This record gives sequence, C-alpha cells and structure tokens, in this order.
Amino acid sequence: MGPEIVVGLLIALAAGRDRRLAPTGFAGAELDLAMDRVHAVVVARLGGTEAVERLLVEAGTERGAVTGRTRADAVRAIEETAAADPAFAAALHAAAGDPRPAADPGLRARLLAYARARPAVTAAVAAAAIVIGAGVIGLISGDDLPTTESAPSAGGGPAGTGKAGPEAILGTWTPSDGTAPRTFTANGGACTGFGAATTCTLATAPDPAGRYTLVVERAADSARYEVEFVAADHLVVYDAAGARLYELDRT
Repeated sequence: MGPEIVVGLLIALAAGRDRRLAPTGFAGAELDLAMDRVHAVVVARLGGTEAVERLLVEAGTERGAVTGRTRADAVRAIEETAAADPAFAAALHAAAGDPRPAADPGLRARLLAYARARPAVTAAVAAAAIVIGAGVIGLISGDDLPTTESAPSAGGGPAGTGKAGPEAILGTWTPSDGTAPRTFTANGGACTGFGAATTCTLATAPDPAGRYTLVVERAADSARYEVEFVAADHLVVYDAAGARLYELDRT
C-alpha cells in the first residue's frame, strides 16, 4: 500500500471521518476499519515525528485542508520508514486490508521472520530438538538422559514476569524503534509515549496465542494493541491486526 493512501486515510480520520477525503476504493465499514488501524500503526511508529503530528493537526483543524508541503513531508516520512522497516510496511498493508496479495518471501525468509516474531517459541522448539537428539544418542550409546526439573511459573500474571496480573507492565520501557519511552503508571491509569495518550489498560488474561490486549485511550479516540511477554523485562508489541510493531525493554 502506497504512502499516499496511508496519508489519505489519516487525513480523513483526523478531519472527523470525512469520507470525501478518503482514498478511492475504501467505503462503508471497511473505510472506518482501515482508518482506525492505519492511524494506530502510524502513530505507534511515527507519532512523535514532526511531519505526522503536523499532518494530523492541520487535518483536524481545517477539515482536511492540509498544505501540499505537509502532505509531502508525511508521505516521505512514511515511505522512508516503510522502506527501512519491513515490519512497519507489513503492518500498514494489513491495517488497510489491502486486497493485493503480498509477494511470497520464500520458506527461508518466512522461517526467519517467524523466529524473530516468536523468539520464545523458537527457543522452545530448539530446546526440544536438542533433548530429542540427546535421547536418540542415549538410546544408541546406552546412556540415560539426565533428569531436569522446570521452575514453576509465577501465578496470576504473564508467565515468567514474577508480577501479578496487569501490574507486570508497570514502569518505563524503551522501544526498539528509537521513539519516545513508554511509561505505565497504573493499569487503567496514565501512560505516556503513545502520542496524545491519556490512559492504558492491559487485559488480565492472555488470548490463545499468549498475547495480552492493551487498550490506549486518547481524548478523541482509542487504539488497541497486543502485547507478548517474552521475559520479565522484555516484551513485543503488535497492532490490532497481529502485525509486529516493535519491542520494549524495561529501563
């Protein structure tokens, strides 16, 4: 999906869901969904940049009367970021519901992408392969496999965090994409680093994929993300469509 379409969806949303300003090919409920998802992806990645902030301000105050310079700056910022960050480009593609199929990257690329997106699962599979291999060697050599005991995970919160329930996310986190730190003061309380965000709420239980829903409430709208705890002080953030956005490390 081209950056011009992304900018068009951002302008239409900021102008009060003005359908006259929406790109051609989007209509009805699909348009509303595309505007919300694209806005969430762009703000999460570029919400602190001058080009995107200026675009949203001009569109919101002048009913879409965005200057040519502002539009060009936003297009360039989105285009350069997408070129340098394939995950961001994929997230935009999924957010807009682009009907054009993405090119098949090949089995090796898909495996590498999965390993980056699911480091915990990949490590578990690798460990299982080592144990199975050792078992085969033990059967051949006649040696017994050593017995191991796994430490019990802390109950009530994300596995391995040692914290109860949603409190596992409280604190200050540094994003991997170089944007402003994300700070969570209380579940359902004030948070920073999400543009004009005011409150953030983390679900008390994960979905079947092991991710927790994070809702960011702003004065004019809200955004929904998915959070995966890889470790106590390291997590991965996805957009509402499940596309990987960035990682966070507790500081």
